Amino acid sequence: MTLPTRHPARRFRAMMTAAALGAVLVALPGCQLAGALAVLLPAPKKTVKAEYPYMNNEKLCILVNAEMETLFDFPHVQYELSEYISREVEKNVKGATVVSPRTIDELQRRDSRWSMRDPARIGAQFGATKVMVIDLTQYATREADSPHLYRGRVSANIRVYDADYFDHQPTFTASIDTVWPTDSPAGAWGIDDAEVRDATMRQFADELVGRFYDRRVELH
Repeated sequence: MTLPTRHPARRFRAMMTAAALGAVLVALPGCQLAGALAVLLPAPKKTVKAEYPYMNNEKLCILVNAEMETLFDFPHVQYELSEYISREVEKNVKGATVVSPRTIDELQRRDSRWSMRDPARIGAQFGATKVMVIDLTQYATREADSPHLYRGRVSANIRVYDADYFDHQPTFTASIDTVWPTDSPAGAWGIDDAEVRDATMRQFADELVGRFYDRRVELH
């Protein structure tokens, strides 16, 4: 079988483009050349090792715990945050699955004392091998002193338990403080509450689940 060859005209245009680009780069002063190369070349990356590399091939039960005042303002936050985290886990952690957030949401609505139970026992109830408890300490979409200015924040303490060992201490703990937008110290204008919540929860889930697998990140 004969492989297709590039059309001569296209090849000529590609060569001319590359030549023109090379001429422009050569003509630039040193500092401008460095800036141009930074834009054109892929950003260098490094590998960040997992802080807790024991989620592979596990079945995870996610329990989001929120204060009543948070639930009053955002009644579905436990389910919604669990959904964002579940998607990140199943996308990035090899072989990992998650107990349906809807199933956990139903449990939390039925049992108002669920947070007083042993997390490992709750996980085992649903066939999970790992349980992750997320204790929300802050969940907001606006600056406290500037309610007209949107700025998402999700802060939480994280605990991971082995569902095979009841009434044991967590095998992993962490604290996460996510702020969005990260590149605007003054917050954001011209967006709505739903957009802020979506972006902030996505970023929180990314920062949290990133602790469970090796990942490539850009050098800064």
